[in-house]
Amino acid sequence: MKRVIGFLIGMSALAQAETLTLEQAVAEALAGSPDGRVAEARLEAAQAVLLQAESAFQPRLSLESSYLRTNQPVSVFGTVLNQRAFSPALNFNDVPDVDNWNTRGVLSVPIYAGGRNVANRDAAQAGLAATGHGGEAVRQALGYEVAKTWLMAWQTRSLKKAADAAVVAFEKNLDLVKKRQDAGSALKADLLDMEVRLAQAKEDRVHVENANALARHALRNLLGREQGEIQISSQAPRLAVPAGDAAAERPELRAALERERAVEAQIRAAKAGWKPQVQAFGSVEHNRGGVLDGHGSNYTAGVMLKWNLWDGRQTRGMVDEAAAQLRAAQEETRKLRLGIDLEVTQARLSLKEAQERLQVSERVIEQAEESVELTRDRFDQGLSLSTQLIDAETALTAARVRRAQAETDRLLAVAALRRALGLQQVGE
Repeated sequence: MKRVIGFLIGMSALAQAETLTLEQAVAEALAGSPDGRVAEARLEAAQAVLLQAESAFQPRLSLESSYLRTNQPVSVFGTVLNQRAFSPALNFNDVPDVDNWNTRGVLSVPIYAGGRNVANRDAAQAGLAATGHGGEAVRQALGYEVAKTWLMAWQTRSLKKAADAAVVAFEKNLDLVKKRQDAGSALKADLLDMEVRLAQAKEDRVHVENANALARHALRNLLGREQGEIQISSQAPRLAVPAGDAAAERPELRAALERERAVEAQIRAAKAGWKPQVQAFGSVEHNRGGVLDGHGSNYTAGVMLKWNLWDGRQTRGMVDEAAAQLRAAQEETRKLRLGIDLEVTQARLSLKEAQERLQVSERVIEQAEESVELTRDRFDQGLSLSTQLIDAETALTAARVRRAQAETDRLLAVAALRRALGLQQVGE
């Protein structure tokens, strides 16, 4: 019994999950969309780049092993000494074959790299920050696309209601014309006109149904689902209008500033080519031979200074390249800042326009509904033509369509404004 109840609860939850609110759709898209997962993978790659840059500060330790057999006099002499197997009886004019198994551990420690390692680490950190902001920008863009698509599905459903109402109205009017024709107070042309307009209303409803199906399929793709049907909630979405004085905090802009910082670090890394490099090194090895049956251990330790006094102007070219990239990055940031300012202005104006249209559409529908009622009564009494009734019904349908569009346009404008200001669609 408990299993049955659990199954029914699970099926109920699944059925409810398939009817998505805007908040649920955005949350699911952020978790399952390919775009979101691509952003996560890029962030992991940037973290790996930082790990590589930080490894330049760590010592390098390696283990090497090799085996050789030779009768080359110089190599034989060195091998015999390394194995601690030298004998005065050894004739170097007629050296024997010797073998050697060498096992060596090598350690190198960076001391100074002209600032290149520090600069590369700073560049990687800036790149990681830029990637993180870029991922946030992807999530915001994804949330906006989900909101637009969800609202398109919501709008087309409202338009379908208007189309259904138009079909019902023209069916009712067609019955009225037939009654009048049976009574001899209506012409056949009136009947034909009403039948044609009813057919057009049904055709309009088919178009809206197809548009709704396409919008829901597009929403399914954004959510990362590969199969199944999606139904959206009839509940109007709650999109909070940002404050009028809210400033744009776009992650794209923060990412651009981090990219500038990364290029500045690359300039410092390139300039390190003019500076000396210092590193310490050491090794320990053990040699063993099978022919002479000797063995011995040795070590080496030291410090190395390297300074490229002339590299054919390669460093100069790298510095100039990085400097040019910095100027380009700065201009890209300025261009982005100007574009965001325009985007915010457009979104605010669109919101204002949509709110005004919505207020007007409410009053227009009231007038159109009253006009239809009056015209239908007059037509029933033989005081108006069928064309007048058709015009009144058409005007009412158009008013309902405009209201649905105005409602959606207002919500789309709010979503666009939140996107322009760098805010997630769901939240305050």
